[in-house]
Amino acid sequence: MTFTAVHAQRGRLDATRDDMGCGWAWTAVHRARPRVPLGCPECGHGVHAKVSPTGMRFFSHDRGSPTCALAQESMEHHLTKLQLAHAIRAAGWYAELEVRAPDGSWRADVMASSTDGARRMAWEAQLSPITRDELRERTARYAGAGIAVCWVALSSRGWVGAAPTVVVSARGPATTENWTVHGGVGRFTVSPCRKKCRCPHGHGRWENVSASLDDVVAWVLGDRIAPHRLPAEDDDHRILWTAPRYVERAQAHAEADSEHRAKQADEEQRRRRERREGWAAPGAGQDWRAVMPIGRRFRLEAAAARWVEVDSGRPARLGHEEIAQPRWAGGLPVYAAGRPYAVLRPAAHRAGRDELAGLVVLTAGATEHRAVADQAPPGTRVVNLSAQPEPTTM
Repeated sequence: MTFTAVHAQRGRLDATRDDMGCGWAWTAVHRARPRVPLGCPECGHGVHAKVSPTGMRFFSHDRGSPTCALAQESMEHHLTKLQLAHAIRAAGWYAELEVRAPDGSWRADVMASSTDGARRMAWEAQLSPITRDELRERTARYAGAGIAVCWVALSSRGWVGAAPTVVVSARGPATTENWTVHGGVGRFTVSPCRKKCRCPHGHGRWENVSASLDDVVAWVLGDRIAPHRLPAEDDDHRILWTAPRYVERAQAHAEADSEHRAKQADEEQRRRRERREGWAAPGAGQDWRAVMPIGRRFRLEAAAARWVEVDSGRPARLGHEEIAQPRWAGGLPVYAAGRPYAVLRPAAHRAGRDELAGLVVLTAGATEHRAVADQAPPGTRVVNLSAQPEPTTM
């Protein structure tokens, strides 16, 4: 079975077109007497015109034909080609079935051509098994001839997405209105984050779009959708047909997500540095004296008292009993001669309190020093005890 035949004078005949593409009516070859000599475009063997019980016109090989690829195609394959041709013509393009390259390097099930002849696109109904590498090789062969291609499958196969592909299914009578594309076409959507992480840009994903075969073919030929290769982490570089706006949306989301992840990584590194220095992260609600190793705490508090005594020239006292008072912003007050002189390790996010103005703020590390200095009242002395030389008392 084939939809095309060759006549010595008329050339190529297409049973799916009203004039068969050569100005002849179907009756000129169907049940005509004497019989019109016609040949198969694939194998050259004689063929004759026939009509199926459902009214489908086609050419059948005469008896004794050799093994022919067109004759071995299944009915599903023939019907898929027929509906593709109808959809292409409905989109305003020319459609030719079973078009063979002059050198035999490819044979398109349906070749779509723009009305000005400037563009061609092959539509291949791939029903037989094929590997992903074979599909890519055949796609490259078309590209070498300047022809785009879309592969058509009737079910999800392992090779779907290795090249531009659509997955179709049919219900009811064989008309394009009953053929639906349910795979190979996608859009990028973003949904709000409902997880504990509260991602500020939401969660993005590619999802399939279902549409009629007529619509998808019109979108492809009208350049409303184009092949887009997904990133490596999204299903092995799968190729989807999609609109440019969805590609832009996906790229913008990926950039925003990458920036957010980088900020998270920087924040995590900062928290690790603070933990190494024994400093509770701002806002963590923890007393730094409770989380710091007791030996290091004693040494730090002693260093703070010595520093105040040297800097003020007066005896120093640590106000342990006052550390819970809000005025000290989570820090430990250090008195000189009975008056507040310094605060040891106030929380950075609370270091801007007016009560700390005029006092010296003592910190225990470079990271803490930078964070507190950014928040402290203007003119406040912020001293990093870890960077101070061991004081010498007189």
